[in-house]
Formats: sequence, C-alpha cells, structure tokens
Amino acid sequence: MSNEFYIAKRLSSRKHGERAGVMERVATIATAISLMVIVVTVSVVVGFKQSVDAMLSGASADIVVTAPQSMGTLSPVLLERSSELVKMLDKEPVVRFSPYLAKEGVIKSDDNIVGVVLKGVDSLYDFAFFERYLVEGALPRIGREPRSRDVMLSVDVAQKMDIGVGERIEMLFVDPDDGMLRDRFEVCGLYKTGLDVIDDALIISDIRNVERFYPNGKSAVTGYELWLSPDVDVEASAKLLNQELIGLYYDHEINAEAFTMQTIYPNLFGWLATHDVNALFISIIMIIVALLNMATALLIIVLERQTMIGELRAMGMSRWSVVKVFVFRAMFIVMRGVGWGTLCGIVLVTVQHIFGVMPLPAEGYILSTVPVAMCWRLWALAVVVATAVTMLVLILPSLYAARVSPAKAIRYE
Repeated sequence: MSNEFYIAKRLSSRKHGERAGVMERVATIATAISLMVIVVTVSVVVGFKQSVDAMLSGASADIVVTAPQSMGTLSPVLLERSSELVKMLDKEPVVRFSPYLAKEGVIKSDDNIVGVVLKGVDSLYDFAFFERYLVEGALPRIGREPRSRDVMLSVDVAQKMDIGVGERIEMLFVDPDDGMLRDRFEVCGLYKTGLDVIDDALIISDIRNVERFYPNGKSAVTGYELWLSPDVDVEASAKLLNQELIGLYYDHEINAEAFTMQTIYPNLFGWLATHDVNALFISIIMIIVALLNMATALLIIVLERQTMIGELRAMGMSRWSVVKVFVFRAMFIVMRGVGWGTLCGIVLVTVQHIFGVMPLPAEGYILSTVPVAMCWRLWALAVVVATAVTMLVLILPSLYAARVSPAKAIRYE
C-alpha cells in the first residue's frame, strides 16, 4: 500500500457514529443520484425498444417473406406456393413459419365505412400474441370444417363501426377486373394492442375466407411469416436468407425477398431511435451534474486541508504525491456514490420489471406500463464510463493541492 493511498484512506475513515463532512455527503449523494438516473434511463430506453419490437414481431413476425414489390406489406403481386421455397424456410434459425393471404377492403354499414386489411391465416399460425391482447370474445376458429366465417378485429375498428362480438359485418373488396366483391362475416373477438399500425386496420380470419377473393388464391399467398430462435440476430438472418432467395430465383424463378420489422415500419423504428439520443443527452447531463458537485466538494476539501498539505510538503512529500492523495480521496467518494446509485437504480428497475408499478397512458405511449430491461452489460458500460470520466476530470481540482505553499500553510501553527 502506497503512502498516498494510506493517507487518503485514513482521511476517508470515520470513527463509529461520526458523520462525513457536508460537502462530502453532497458529492456522494449527487454522484449516487446521477448513476441512479443513468441506470434507469438506459433500462427504460432499451425496454421500450424491446417491448415495441416484441409487439410488432408478435403481431406479424421477426421476418416476412413476400414479393419484392410489396416490401413486406401488401401488394397485388402474390407468391406462388412452392415446395422449394417452403424447404428453404423450414430450417434453423427459423422456429416456426406460417403462410398468410391478405386483401384490402372496407367494412360497410348504413352509417359508417372503415378501410381495413383482411388477413387470412392457417392452422400453423400462433395466436399467442393476440390471445394476450384479447379484450372480449374468442379467437377465430381456423382450419375447421365447415369453414368458419369468424373474424377478429380491434376495439378501435369496432367502436368506429359501432359493432360488437357476435354481430355480423359486411365487407367489400375490389376484384382484379375492377368489379366489386362482398361477403359477410361474424365478429368473434375484439383485441387491443395499442399499436396504431395494427389496431387501425388489421382483421384476422381463416385463410380460406381470403382465397375466395383471388383467382389463384389456393395456389398463392401474400407471404410467409417467420419466427426465429431467441437471441438470434434478425438482421443478419434476413440478409443470409435473401442471399439464398436470390439463388432460388435463378434456379426456379421464384421472386421473393425477406423483410424485417425495421424495414417494414421504418418510421416507427426511426422514432424509437430518437430515444437513444435522449438517453445519451440525459446521461451526459447527469455526469456533468456529478462532476460539478464532486469538483466543488474536492476543492473545498483541499482548502480545508491546507495545513495538512503544508506539513506533508514540509516533510518532503512531492507535489505529485500530494495530488495523488486527493485523487485517491476523490476516488473513495466517487466509488461510494457510484455503488449506492447503481444499487438504487437496479432496485428501482427490478421493482418496475416485476410489478409494473409505474403506469403509462397507452394512447400516447403504446404500452400500459413503463417498460424496463435488465441490461447488465449496458449498466456495466455506463457505470465504467461515468466513473472513468468523473475521475479524469477530478484530477484538475486535485492539482490545486500542489500549489499550496508549505511556508504559508503552517505559518500560524
């Protein structure tokens, strides 16, 4: 143990029941609050992005394979059902995939009309997501014989049309010859996710109900939805799949392309990306606040210890050794504040993660509670960066100790 470290440790130690100085407590509390805010901010931003991404992936999929013209959404151009394409999709890291067929249309009543998308799915479709957000009624019966006319629509659409579970609705569609097609369905259930891109239009039904509106409906689909294994890089998987689809086009003239949620909903993910800037801005402000308080506290501690500095210098301690004493002194304060702040931040995040005690208005924020993520790596990175920046800057007020004149400091002792 060096002499500088030993002196700093003795200065930081207190007898039983003795309290730290006012400025030391202020510096410790300011550092703790800053680290707590940084931990909570990082958790909320990451949690928000993960939650919205999970909602989009649940309502659609991790990857959607469609004709290139549709870019993962809707297009008159359909994909021909192909065993070669199915064989390519049915392998790792794809856990499950399901075909779907969609058709744009309107729901019509005597007083209202609403534009919607009728999405037909088969028995391979996983309704776990919509089951979680089901508000009233039941899920549509898929793959039954005889064919069910059940449709599940959102609470928003139901309110616009003033309809409820068990009522019949009439839907109109435009056929390829510019004619008008119509059919009647029965509302079996209502859901509400909070995502406008889903709730404003999406209606789920049996794929056979949609096949009737396409001349080649039984031999073609709008696309395939792919769900991947957890912790798989979706972007990298989509890129690899597109390379294989290019080979499929040259071999079998099947023109298909894979799209991720980021590609299909760029505006939504662009909005989420702005939260990264907000998190960085808040973290910088919190670090600056901690720096100002720590620098002020350390400077006052140096001024209070001028006599001690003069005595150390008179006994032969070098200027740099005196600086190191106060750098170590600052380190003890910083580490105490960082420890308490990180601990409090993790406790707050854990409580919110388990109990969801802080609500959100779903109309403005999509989610009903503040989402948080247990992102240990990002927490560690934030703590290390904040601590390193603080310690580097605190060298400046510590340099003031080297300017103290031994003669003046101990003149009146």
